[in-house]
Amino acid sequence: MSNYTLIIGASSDIGLDLINNMIDDSIILAHYNSSGKTLKALAEKHPNTIIPIQANLASEEEISSLIKAIETQYGTPKTIVHLAAPRFENIRFKDIDWPHFQKEIDISLKSIILILSHFLPLLAKQKQGKVVIMLSSVVMNIPPKALTQYTTVKYALLGLVKSLASEYATKNIQINALSPSMVDTKFLDDINEKIVELSAYNHPLKRNAQVNDITPVIKMLMSKESDFMNGINIPITGGSIF
Repeated sequence: MSNYTLIIGASSDIGLDLINNMIDDSIILAHYNSSGKTLKALAEKHPNTIIPIQANLASEEEISSLIKAIETQYGTPKTIVHLAAPRFENIRFKDIDWPHFQKEIDISLKSIILILSHFLPLLAKQKQGKVVIMLSSVVMNIPPKALTQYTTVKYALLGLVKSLASEYATKNIQINALSPSMVDTKFLDDINEKIVELSAYNHPLKRNAQVNDITPVIKMLMSKESDFMNGINIPITGGSIF
């Protein structure tokens, strides 16, 4: 398989919407951990286009197995999209213990570092490739309270995007990010619904972002139209943050 897309966190609401909007564009390796029911049903309808692949990103051993399976069966993905993150939790810093940080680091940061450390050198030899990483508007201006572990790791991912874009710029590999404000998805299921409602109420457009506000930007960053964009972080905030 010479040209395909790897989506890490493909079973997320954004991942599923992205897949639905690119079924005719690419063969998709769609990663999931435990929530693969909808993804598998979609793959049954498009068996030659969507290939579900399971791995627990909290396990370095499973990430290594994922990388080995991808390379052995499919080769090197031309495009890598990283959407994976633990469920959103509002916890004040005084109540956070290290396992909260470790979980965020392993799933959001360590996983993509291990994946890219393997595939980026291979893409560099081919002189072609794209990487898109999901960040958040918490890395812009003043972040919300009680999101220390989430904000810390998103800033680390931003640093990763910037440094890798610089290192691989001469290899015709574009590494970019996007930072949406609060998006109405199941990612918010573990936080107080009043916080979600308040976010919408305080937004200039009186609503939170929807997945269809996000996926067109991801598709653009995956496309040839972004060939002259590298190391950028696109805000998708509806005017709530500049």
